[in-house]
Amino acid sequence: MVVAIAVAVALGIVAYTTLIKPSLWPTRFGVVREGHIYRSGRMSPSALAHVYERYKIKTIIDLGGYHAGSKEDQREQQTADALGIKRHSFRLEGDGTGDVNIYADALRIMTDPKQQPVLVHCSAGSERTGCLVMLYRQIYENVGLEKALTEAQEFDHEPTKNPHVRAIAERWAGAIQEAVKSGKQVDTGGESKMVH
Repeated sequence: MVVAIAVAVALGIVAYTTLIKPSLWPTRFGVVREGHIYRSGRMSPSALAHVYERYKIKTIIDLGGYHAGSKEDQREQQTADALGIKRHSFRLEGDGTGDVNIYADALRIMTDPKQQPVLVHCSAGSERTGCLVMLYRQIYENVGLEKALTEAQEFDHEPTKNPHVRAIAERWAGAIQEAVKSGKQVDTGGESKMVH
């Protein structure tokens, strides 16, 4: 009997953490700057509603949580519309690579006081979101690369599995900062606009 109860409790905990909790609260949720910028993985409509109610989110920056035009993407847009949240959808690869100008565009939005509080998310909340937050920390808070990378690891970024996040921050932070300041596109110096 004790074993059966222990198994039932263990199964209940697993069901809650894998099925119920993610629908109520987003994965890898974190505060980037209290009252201004938050981060997470993709979320259900109820999780988005909870975050909206608690943090008064005005703007979402979606770095590719769902495929463009998919049922899930449309559902997130409809949820954002119903809550009165402006949603900007950008497409980066899951490892954070893609058009370097997306990072500049996203930083312009997330640092605009009229757009805040802002929620930045991608699918897992670890790579694309982690890279954008690293760039934010470097450019706006003068946080060193290693410290910013440590924070990304706290949100499950694995540098050995995905070296692109560090490479993007090392190679492009200065150019992104200049593009954000000037309001222009990142000058890639003839390189492909795709960051790798």
